[in-house]
Amino acid sequence: MARRTARIRNNTAQATRPKRGRAAWLILTALVAGVAGGIFARRVAVPAGNSQPGKRTATEPVDTNTPDVLLPRTEPVEISTRMRPGEWTEESLQAHIEDYRQQIRNMGATDAEIVTNVERTDEGAARVVVSWNRTGL
Repeated sequence: MARRTARIRNNTAQATRPKRGRAAWLILTALVAGVAGGIFARRVAVPAGNSQPGKRTATEPVDTNTPDVLLPRTEPVEISTRMRPGEWTEESLQAHIEDYRQQIRNMGATDAEIVTNVERTDEGAARVVVSWNRTGL
């Protein structure tokens, strides 16, 4: 019985031992796959004719009308903030309001379309909402 078990053990050891050249083949395959993946990633990340990722060429147009960037024309645009007591003065509040109004003007709103709402609490806090109501467009 002991001899038979020894023979099984030897056969098992031989069966799990890798064949010659298999390790080298696996390393070579992984290396080739890594290089191919790097080349593919470079082509996807950098458009043709552009040597540096993230930089646009002078001839490449900037598309500002992509649907994932712009809101639907019926949705209002709103910029708002809340300021705690002691964080603001009347001058800084007016500066915030004018800055928000200018940001909405830069988006294409006219002064007639911009709505400003300032709420002051009894504790001295303020909430500023400047919005562009585009539902009438």
